[in-house]
Amino acid sequence: MKVIVTDEISEKGLELLEKDPRVQLDVRLGLEKAVLYQLIGDYDAIITRSGTQVDAELLSHAKNLKMIARAGVGIDNVDVPAASERGIIVVNAPFGNTNSAAEHTMAILLAMCRNVADANASLKAGQWRRAPFTGYELKHKTMGIIGLGKVGGRVALRSRAFEMDVVVYDPYISEKRATDFGTHLVSLEELVKTADVISVHTPLNDETHDLITAEHFAVMKDGVLIVNCARGGIINEAAMLDALQSGKAGGAAFDVWSEEPPNSETLKQLIAHPHMVVTPHLGANTFEAQTNVAVDVSREILNLLDGKPVENAVNIARFDPDLMTQMRPFMKLAAILGDFISQLAPENPGKVSFHYTGKLAAHDCMPITVTGLAALLNRCSDQEVNMVNANLVAERRGLIVEQSRSTESEFFSNLITLTLETPQGKRTIAGTLFEETPKIVKMRDFDTDFTPEEHMLVLTYEDRRGVIGKIGTILGEAEVNIGAMNLGRRGRGGEAMVVLSVDSPVDEATLARLSEAVGARFVKAVHLF
Repeated sequence: MKVIVTDEISEKGLELLEKDPRVQLDVRLGLEKAVLYQLIGDYDAIITRSGTQVDAELLSHAKNLKMIARAGVGIDNVDVPAASERGIIVVNAPFGNTNSAAEHTMAILLAMCRNVADANASLKAGQWRRAPFTGYELKHKTMGIIGLGKVGGRVALRSRAFEMDVVVYDPYISEKRATDFGTHLVSLEELVKTADVISVHTPLNDETHDLITAEHFAVMKDGVLIVNCARGGIINEAAMLDALQSGKAGGAAFDVWSEEPPNSETLKQLIAHPHMVVTPHLGANTFEAQTNVAVDVSREILNLLDGKPVENAVNIARFDPDLMTQMRPFMKLAAILGDFISQLAPENPGKVSFHYTGKLAAHDCMPITVTGLAALLNRCSDQEVNMVNANLVAERRGLIVEQSRSTESEFFSNLITLTLETPQGKRTIAGTLFEETPKIVKMRDFDTDFTPEEHMLVLTYEDRRGVIGKIGTILGEAEVNIGAMNLGRRGRGGEAMVVLSVDSPVDEATLARLSEAVGARFVKAVHLF
């Protein structure tokens, strides 16, 4: 695998890739766009920070690219939809700089409260002044945290260590999570009215852009302190400047900006304001954090190389990391079911349904669905279909994808049922795990019980004496050895289905002989994996 590094990345963090003989690692910093466009087609993965714009134009030249690895949390410089369109996995490192960002939040908050920057400059200038730098204690103040994620949670714990009362606004967490951090969950309106200090810790997206506006500042406490170490643009910067100039806000500490480096007049005035503590996006700039994020993305590249699920992909549905180990076998099962039915079903499917039954159904099964969908579509697409672009490919083909769950199961502790609807009727296949080994337990309306193998043969015919013997004879004459056989039938003399595991592929001539000899209604060789 060829990997190009286009921004400054911790050398220690890249050691995992450098030591792997399967990886060719090329560090090419400061490349002109034209040069990068010329080179990118030779690489399977690219590692960047914020200095490289991985946009649609660059991706149009990246014919072999399989992964974009952003060594940091934000992916503002990556065109994720364009990458998804091409089936390219985008990963980031959301946890490597968590502690660094939380500590920087507390650092600039304390620097603001105790006038550290101004007092430092005064003393270095030869002055001994104390009264102008009288500050504020955090003890018994109310900290309002917007976004109780990995960073917000750590800031909450550190705020409580300073004996602050902590309230939280986060519409995507439970009351229990807020309680576990010793905080109280409130609405955004209540938070901005009651907090003495407000710190934001959300991603920047359509929902959070201008999350805090002039209307919110109007109802805040006089002298409120504002901290932003998350992303520029979450707090409306013009409104922030007005609040400082009017005295509504007693101070602010910003590490991030809507434009980096800042060039607009509003940002220049905001940065220059005497009650602002500012840093140039240093939240992740610790030696430990830079190593951590590089290690994280290096591991993701090796996961891709080893065929393992990537854990921090931003354009793949995924389980909570704590669930991934136990869910991985079900993802494999879904892929087998999708691949199997894609080779048996009639053409022009219009709808595919995934139904989950049993204990499995208590969880969000979307990663399993996408895995099965990708396997289903891969044989009928001229582009590689994977977990990244499976839904896009299905949508373009007019294939409706549905998912349902039920925790009640009559026969199996867990069951995945895949139903494909075509103009010629429905086709169903169902499977379960037996001691983590995939088993197919239903095909159409036939009960089955077999372990899928690489080469298989499926036949349906009218049940009568001597058919199984004929099948064995013809396969033996073709030097095809039968490994296992599963027979299902609706009743004596009715339609029967036999599924054979064979040690080698069955050629078309042999399939034709089988069809004629047994009067097969359906005969198909299946190749899995």
